[in-house]
Amino acid sequence: MIPVKHIDPDDIALYAMQLLPPDETEEMALHLQHSAEARRVLSEIYADLAIFAHSADMQSPPALARQRLMKHVAREKKAVPVNPLANLPGAASGGFAARPITSIFEEEEVPEKSLVQKVLPWAGWAMAAGLAGLAFTQYQEKTELKSALNLTQAEMTKTVANAEMANTLMETMKDPNAVHFALTSTDQKPPPQGGVTYVAEKGSLVLTASNLDKLPPYKIYELWLIPQDGHDPIPAGTFRPDARGFANVVMPELPKGIAAKTFGVTVEDGEGSQTPTMPIVMKGQTS
Repeated sequence: MIPVKHIDPDDIALYAMQLLPPDETEEMALHLQHSAEARRVLSEIYADLAIFAHSADMQSPPALARQRLMKHVAREKKAVPVNPLANLPGAASGGFAARPITSIFEEEEVPEKSLVQKVLPWAGWAMAAGLAGLAFTQYQEKTELKSALNLTQAEMTKTVANAEMANTLMETMKDPNAVHFALTSTDQKPPPQGGVTYVAEKGSLVLTASNLDKLPPYKIYELWLIPQDGHDPIPAGTFRPDARGFANVVMPELPKGIAAKTFGVTVEDGEGSQTPTMPIVMKGQTS
């Protein structure tokens, strides 16, 4: 342990208020590093300062201090008197008695301030620092609460959307008006298989497929709705199979009320196309 000279407990209070000279401040900091008791006293002083800052009232200066201040101000306005006889003949020989001039700027002995008087000027600053810290803490807590609330709302919105999707999916699968198509490969063995459940009135569609070949990264499968009225095929969703060859399309955006003649699957470039690219690798048949 590094030896440190004896520290006066009152100096700890002055250290807390940053009133010590630089050399004594360094000695106090070294003492605090090696003394748990000094650190405890310092923490208690900080607490007392904060309490005092909240409870201290504004005080008028003592009457004696005001009198001393006015006395100094009055003296500052006077000119220093000059002895007019100093340079006259006979002054040196005693013909005239030269009077000594007393300086008006005599230093008055200032009584030592008490600990309360030293603390009082810093009380306002301590109170302001405490209020600033409290305001920052409240702002940080409010920001964290707002972030948690936004996250909760986002999760609730996602849960509601998933629940609605699940309900729509069940309604589509169980709808008595749904038309089911079985998709088979036109030229592959073992052939890919798939099934489409489609409700024209609602524009709801679900596709499941298996045994699909893996495509290059720049290719993708696309499902097409071929209307009964002979209009152009309508894109009904794109998909890529997983490592086992399985894929699905659930609730793509489709117009309502379009009767389907059949469904087909093609291989397209990029993320899909608005017109099918031949050949059709899977074709639907009503089951």
